[in-house]
Amino acid sequence: MNMQNIIETTNLTKYYKNGVVGIENLSLTVREGEIYGFLGSNGAGKTTTIRILMNLIFQTSGRAQIFGKDCVKQRLEICKDIGYLPSAVIPHRYMTGEGFLDYMGKLSGNGNQTQRRYLLDRFEFSERDFKRKVKDYSTGMARKIGIIQALQTKPRLLIMDEPTEGLDPVMQNTFYELIREYRDQGSTVFLSSHHLLEVEQICDRAGIIRNGHLVAVEKINDLARYKTRKIWIEFKSFPDRAELDSPLWEIMNLTDNSLEAKITGDIDSIIKMISKFNIRDMSISNPNLHEIFMSYYQENPK
Repeated sequence: MNMQNIIETTNLTKYYKNGVVGIENLSLTVREGEIYGFLGSNGAGKTTTIRILMNLIFQTSGRAQIFGKDCVKQRLEICKDIGYLPSAVIPHRYMTGEGFLDYMGKLSGNGNQTQRRYLLDRFEFSERDFKRKVKDYSTGMARKIGIIQALQTKPRLLIMDEPTEGLDPVMQNTFYELIREYRDQGSTVFLSSHHLLEVEQICDRAGIIRNGHLVAVEKINDLARYKTRKIWIEFKSFPDRAELDSPLWEIMNLTDNSLEAKITGDIDSIIKMISKFNIRDMSISNPNLHEIFMSYYQENPK
């Protein structure tokens, strides 16, 4: 295994009872120092994959490695360098926030009080809240303490399942800033999400999973290359319909004074073609991640 790959799975498969597919033949790599978004709808196989990586469930077949070590045979060595946040973290309810962080820090053997205080400040945790029992926390506060326990040891790898569920927008932005800081310090982040804008904002690469199958892995900046851009034109005077027919675009909508089309040719040729028209306004847009995500789902009906 190339040590540049912090996570590597090979044909990873998990079947549940009655033949239900969790994941099937899943092969992916997460490189050192990147934020990798594992993107899919609920039930697509994201949590199954993460639980196998964390050795919480066992695969039916295939192999999973972290730091070049087998996730089953060498799980104790691996866990020391991982910060983990499950999808529905419910910390020990009758502990205080402080007690919970102390407990989790001791389990990893790598407590860091300075780092903890920094995170508490960033997430606006008051001393009073820190001393309260977790059972009295709101959903958002419980999520924040879960994130803090994952980050407090400055782990080499963060594995996080739907990390921003329950956070308000301000705290979501704080989380994004912290994750980028970790990446910039050399740590690796593997996070699952069904929030498309979240992945688009913070991830370097995204793997798209559908019904347990990995259907695409792309750099975030490269995803748009694979999908058609759109052009919108508002005319001062509408041209003859025949003049608009072209292999350079696929017309989606026409009104009395405007056109919307998918671009199928190169931009230079389109600009030359429309230069003869009397145009009031126009725009060319790349698809956002939501459109790309949905197109992968529609085009890969496994």
